[in-house]
Amino acid sequence: MDTTRGEISQELEQGILAMLYHEWEQVVWGLSLREPTLAVRLKRPGILISDMKRTLGQWDAFLGEITIGRELVQQGRWDSVCEVLRHEMAHQLASSFADSRDETPHGQRFVACCIAIGANPKASGTYKSLEDRVWGEGASENDRIMLKVKKLMGLATSQNRHEAELAAAKAGELIARYNLERIKSKEKRNFESIIITTPSLKRTQAESLAAGILDAHYFVKPVWIPVYLPDREKMGKALEISGTPTNVRIADYVFDFVLNYALKSWHHYKAANPSCRARSGYMTGVLLGFRQKLDQGQKQRSTSEEKGGEKALVMVKDGQLSAYVDQRYPRVKRSSMVHASTSREAYSSGLEKGRDLVVSKGIAARGGNSGKLLR
Repeated sequence: MDTTRGEISQELEQGILAMLYHEWEQVVWGLSLREPTLAVRLKRPGILISDMKRTLGQWDAFLGEITIGRELVQQGRWDSVCEVLRHEMAHQLASSFADSRDETPHGQRFVACCIAIGANPKASGTYKSLEDRVWGEGASENDRIMLKVKKLMGLATSQNRHEAELAAAKAGELIARYNLERIKSKEKRNFESIIITTPSLKRTQAESLAAGILDAHYFVKPVWIPVYLPDREKMGKALEISGTPTNVRIADYVFDFVLNYALKSWHHYKAANPSCRARSGYMTGVLLGFRQKLDQGQKQRSTSEEKGGEKALVMVKDGQLSAYVDQRYPRVKRSSMVHASTSREAYSSGLEKGRDLVVSKGIAARGGNSGKLLR
C-alpha cells in the first residue's frame, strides 16, 4: 500500500478479493444451515473493487457482480467491508425471485433477505460505515452512560489507591446496572459487531483470557471468526465482539487496556528477572488475577445489596444479543484454552499484579488494533 496516496497495489487488491470471495462462501454456508432453499438461490458472483463516489457497494443483477468501493477498502476495517458485502448479498438474494422487479430496492423482500443473511439493511448508499457509527465524531458524546463511565474512569487515575479502586468499582456497577435493567425491560436494542484484533494464525493465552473477561463482565459476545490471510494464503483468526455501540466501545477499550497493562508489567518483571522467559505464563497470571478481581467485586456488590435490603444485581442471559450472534454465526464453537506456564513463580507474580489492575483513563477513541485490514 502506498501510504502517501492510500493506493492499493494490484497484488494486495487480489488478496483482498480472495478474502471477499471466502467471506461470501462463509455467508452462503451459514445460510444453508438455516434456510437451504434460499442458499441455493445464491450463485457465485463476480466481485470487484472499484472507485465509487456516492455509495459503499453495489449489486448488478444483469452482470451478476458485487462491487465494493475502493475508498471503503482503503479505510482498512475488514468488518466494515464485510458489512457492505452482506448488504449487497441481500440484494443478490432478493433479485433471484421472479417478481423482484415489482419490489422496491429496499422493500420488504430485501429486508427479509437481510434478516436471513444477517446483513444490515442500511449498510449502503449514504449510510455511515461501521467505524463511523461506533467511533465517529460525536458518537459517544450524546450517550449519558458513556459520559458517566468516562468520568469515573478518569477518577480511577487517582494516586490514592482507595479512591481509584472506588471509582473503578462504581464504573463497573454503573455498566452492570444500566445493562441489566435494559435486558430485563426487554426493550429492543440495536447491536453492532466489530473486530478488535489483527487477524493472525494463532491467538495467545492472554487474548483468550481477555476475551473471556469481556464475555463475563462487559455485556458483549466475543467470537473468534475465520479470516483469510492473503499474504500467508492461510486461514487465520480475529476476535469479533457484538453488543450495543456503547458496550462495544467500552469492551474494545478494556481489551486493549488490560493487554497493554499485562505486557508492560511483564517488561518490568523481566527487567528484574532477566533469566525468566515465561512471558506467556506471566501475562496469563495477570489476566486471571484481573478476572478474579472482577468476579469477587461482583459477588461483593450482590452481598452488599442484599444486606442493605436492595435487590441484588444478578447477571442474566441477554436473549436478544444471543439471538443476534446465533443468527450471525449459526455454528459457533465454544472452545477453552488450557492455561499453563513454565514458571510457577512468574505466573504467581502475574496473578498478584492482575489483582491490582484498575481500568482507568477513560474510553479512548478505539482500542489498539480495532480490526485493521491494511497495515
